[in-house]
Amino acid sequence: MKKLFFLLVVMFMGTASRAQTYHFDVNNDGEIELTDALLIIDYILGRFNPEDNNPPQSHLACPDDHHPHLIDLGLPSGTKWACCNVDTDHPENQSPTNYGGYYAWGETVTKSTYSWESYTHCDGSSSSCHDLGSDIAGTKYDVAHVKWGGSWVMPSRAQQGELRDNCTYEWTTENGVKGGKFTGKNGGSIFLPAAGARGASRLEHAGSFGYYWSSTQYPSLAFYAYYLYFFSDGTNTDYSLRHNGFTVRPVSRN
Repeated sequence: MKKLFFLLVVMFMGTASRAQTYHFDVNNDGEIELTDALLIIDYILGRFNPEDNNPPQSHLACPDDHHPHLIDLGLPSGTKWACCNVDTDHPENQSPTNYGGYYAWGETVTKSTYSWESYTHCDGSSSSCHDLGSDIAGTKYDVAHVKWGGSWVMPSRAQQGELRDNCTYEWTTENGVKGGKFTGKNGGSIFLPAAGARGASRLEHAGSFGYYWSSTQYPSLAFYAYYLYFFSDGTNTDYSLRHNGFTVRPVSRN
């Protein structure tokens, strides 16, 4: 299998004029996996450049339809937020109002059923959850970094709290999609669609609630992780069972 994988990588590298900039471990997670080949395909098709470790130019709002963009909200930490959710199943549809993919915490693929039985990082129950570390940002468990590469990562609990505490929140509708708009003191803003969540095989609360994973694991109970939620009455952070399917809005770590 590994031999076939290497042959595929070499083949892809030979078909793109700029592919010589790649190395096998494309997302720098310390392992050579199928994800690296998929990132190469995305690059050949002009979707993302995982080798670009410099964040794109930041803006106060999206300047065009070539998402994702890096949005400056004037936050105290200097953290810049992406303008749209992770959606590598359909990257051509990425936009600020697109729900994107639903991911269990620490997983990097979408699926049809979200439960302890289908969750990769446990042995069938909450009591057997694997400890992935206090923060998975930039690791092989970080779907934002694995799918988008470069400086993109999942936001930490602290970064989500900073967004909530330093921005004006508004429940609004953009292009027919309900969600939360966070506007910084500098006038920059991002829209997070109320994409709901996936539990078992159902999509629940779409259009009414937004649930967005952070990269931070709950410290004392490994089967929980922190997330940001919002609805018509406000926004806050909390922790939830890791097998739930939530959306992800990346930040840049540079």
